[in-house]
Amino acid sequence: MIAPFTFKGRLRQAPYARWSIGIFFLQHAVAVLVFEFHGRTPALDWMFFVAPLRQLVQLGNLASATALGGIAITILIAWALGALAFRRSADANVAPWVGVAAIMPVIQIPVILFLTAMPSRDLPLTPKSENAATPLDWIPAVQGMAVGMGITVFAVGVGALLFGTYGFGMFVLSPFLIGAATAYFGNRRGDIGWRRTGALVIAGTALGSLALILVALEGAVCIVLAAPLSLGAAFIGAAFGRAAALYRKNSASQTLMSIALLPIAFATEHALPTPTVFETQETIDVRASPEAVWQSLIHMDSIDIPPALPFRLGVAYPLRGEIVGEGVGAIRRGVFSTGIAIERVTDWEPRHKLAFVVLSNPPAMQELSPYRHVNAPHVHGYFETLSTSFEIVTLAGGNIRVVEHTAHEMKLDPVLYWIPFARLIVHENNTRVLAYIKERAERIAATGS
Repeated sequence: MIAPFTFKGRLRQAPYARWSIGIFFLQHAVAVLVFEFHGRTPALDWMFFVAPLRQLVQLGNLASATALGGIAITILIAWALGALAFRRSADANVAPWVGVAAIMPVIQIPVILFLTAMPSRDLPLTPKSENAATPLDWIPAVQGMAVGMGITVFAVGVGALLFGTYGFGMFVLSPFLIGAATAYFGNRRGDIGWRRTGALVIAGTALGSLALILVALEGAVCIVLAAPLSLGAAFIGAAFGRAAALYRKNSASQTLMSIALLPIAFATEHALPTPTVFETQETIDVRASPEAVWQSLIHMDSIDIPPALPFRLGVAYPLRGEIVGEGVGAIRRGVFSTGIAIERVTDWEPRHKLAFVVLSNPPAMQELSPYRHVNAPHVHGYFETLSTSFEIVTLAGGNIRVVEHTAHEMKLDPVLYWIPFARLIVHENNTRVLAYIKERAERIAATGS
């Protein structure tokens, strides 16, 4: 029985092909089962073939538990494919770092085919002895942390600034490589054990995060949000790098050459963009007339309700809104904590419905940083509101229900990781706006102003 998550030993062509292909298509089976459970059928396009679990966002109001379960399965499959590729490369006597590419969607398919085609070479494996009591050699340890920090800055600089991508390559492949390189350098003179290896990886990742803040490539909020996913990938990478140091004959230059995989991954994501559009709906009941609710919609003064903690840390939230003109085609200016959204009215039915499309969005957040300006492209254009509508529905008994529909576009991956954050932010903002509408409409109904 083959253990798919271990990096020890070697793997012949036939079992490698069976396990890798089986595990690759396991994610397709999971996706189909989830769609079947919801009485739906996934869109059988190219994206379903290369990243089927990503298609779960088509289910609409996807539960956070389902989304996080999907990302957990994605990471486990990446781990298994990377471990199997590592062992197959040992059997074929090719550089083990080709196994890193086996975790990256799209790229992993030709890698699996390549490793399947490579013949076995009966060369002896001479693993170093595993001994957790080996003293920590600070020279390679510091080298490992420095390399991890360098990969962090390189990945964000090239991925974000050059290719403009915030996807699987940025949040999974990059930390995997960071963990692998740090662990490799830390263990290449002898096994320092899992505890010390993990501590080095955490230190290297922390130093890389600090470096991103110091060179103004990122802010603290984004780093904290990405930390659970990135650390998980980094620890899997650490198992890969430690195995490369203990069980394979490698040079440090081979390890550093693996960084070349990052531009390939970023270029692939740039050439095959996969934006995600999702919609939300929120409601609130109001004890006021339709006219009072309508006035609250078209004359939105300062919203005094305190924002939740994420918004006080820099995430954009609405302050007020004003409409220039009247009727379809009028321009609405939505004032947010990070700037102004310009919107055009598309539906104007007094006392019934107000809808508008967003022509330009303000930055999604103001990064928490010691610098006034941070070179983080993700605050512009990677999470945007496309449209908003408010419907005024009269209920039995004379009460009014306000229904808010919003549509948004997100260009972040893995989408199953980021979609719960995005929905939470939208929910908190919309709930705050609706609470303002309720309070103002009921005040107008009570006092006439």
